[in-house]
Amino acid sequence: MNDPKALPIDDEEKEIEQKMIKIISLMPKEVQNRFKVLKVLSDKRSKLSDQFEEEIKALDAKIAAKKKPLYEQRRQIISGELKDFSQFTPQFDTTHKKLQEECALIVTKKANEKKEEKDDDEELKVVDVENLKNVDGVPDFWFRSIKNNQMIFELVKEKDEEILKHLRHVETERTDKPKSLLVRFLFNQNEFFTNTDLNLKIFYKGDDDEVEKIEGTEINWNEGKDPTKKKIKKKQKNKKTNETRTIVKTVEADSFFNVFQNRTAPDEAAGLESEEENELHDKIDQALNLAEDVEDVLIPDALEYYLGLNDDLYDPDMMGDEDGDSDGEGDGSDGSDDDKKKKKKGKGDKKGGEKGPDGQQQECKQQ
Repeated sequence: MNDPKALPIDDEEKEIEQKMIKIISLMPKEVQNRFKVLKVLSDKRSKLSDQFEEEIKALDAKIAAKKKPLYEQRRQIISGELKDFSQFTPQFDTTHKKLQEECALIVTKKANEKKEEKDDDEELKVVDVENLKNVDGVPDFWFRSIKNNQMIFELVKEKDEEILKHLRHVETERTDKPKSLLVRFLFNQNEFFTNTDLNLKIFYKGDDDEVEKIEGTEINWNEGKDPTKKKIKKKQKNKKTNETRTIVKTVEADSFFNVFQNRTAPDEAAGLESEEENELHDKIDQALNLAEDVEDVLIPDALEYYLGLNDDLYDPDMMGDEDGDSDGEGDGSDGSDDDKKKKKKGKGDKKGGEKGPDGQQQECKQQ
């Protein structure tokens, strides 16, 4: 872990600058000038890098603003508020026809080159949506999308599933000052808790990607509905009478909903033993990964996950590679940042394929 006394990035850079100047000043006078020039060139390069970062942020904010109404329309369709699809379906038909024509050319070209490939259509599974025939919207949209996202669903226990079926919307929001990421899970009224939304907010240390603290939501569980607690029976022996009695103790249970607990990074928490500190680190990492996976992958590619195309979005061999854009309703970073490494392959809005009417890439399939 980083030294808790470590300086902010700007201060560290200034210290490095000062050290460079001192090192150059201690060089023989005959060679100092050439290194002074190299230092000037290095400064100019740094300023261009800073300009690049600022322009990326501005562009990201601009694109995020354009995506917001698309996410809002998606929310309206899922909730059943939007029922007139006449302005959208022609776009789907046009895009589909164009995609079929382009893919037909590709398939013909591959056949001529004698390249044998499987027909992807043979592997497509029918998505069961019979339950939607007599209801408005897509009530199971977010639950099914999460269930098909193995990175997120690994946190979900069997007893959590019935609760998550009441999830109606997911959204994210980023702020720069202070640097934070908010993930908001909105629920329909249910028998498990009285909250209407559960928030998970990650606060970062300065401009770094290291977590300072996590602010969650206190969940108001209804009696007997809390999956984060379980009762265990324990036998207790009286040393004086040798009599044994059974006591019931309530302990923490594994659950997706544990991520909504407040936590502070260990270097700011006093008196923690090593085992406790490691466990806290794990819990913080778990919450951070969930928040960033929701922002980077689940929200932009929710439809793909709902349709069961998760194999196309996840590559288990790409451990540590980052190939998705930061797409929630917040800002992201350019692909040069190697510090935020994730075990996912999100398509986001990258180039490389024809985009369908919902803005997502489409894969070519043999016709």
